[in-house]
Amino acid sequence: MNFDSMHFADGIVLLGIPAVVLVPLIIEGLKRLGLPTRWATPAAVIAGMLIAGGAEMIEIWPRTLPIVRVILSGIVLGFGASGVYSRAKSSREAIDLQ
Repeated sequence: MNFDSMHFADGIVLLGIPAVVLVPLIIEGLKRLGLPTRWATPAAVIAGMLIAGGAEMIEIWPRTLPIVRVILSGIVLGFGASGVYSRAKSSREAIDLQ
């Protein structure tokens, strides 16, 4: 039995964050930046490929870890903060309307 496929499944967790969390976060952020809804599925596929590629790149060239970490952290922190800000703003507007 070849364990490369098991290793690949582990690689979809990039720096401790599963791709299943990252892809929707990235797509939601892109939609807030103006991505048309019809492009969400192709963008999700591309984002998934980039995340898997980043995981593999770390395995092949361990020196790329800091670069991948900075890019990933920027995406997670930026889009995460944007989502929190939008949620707080919409909640505040809903309270003001009452």
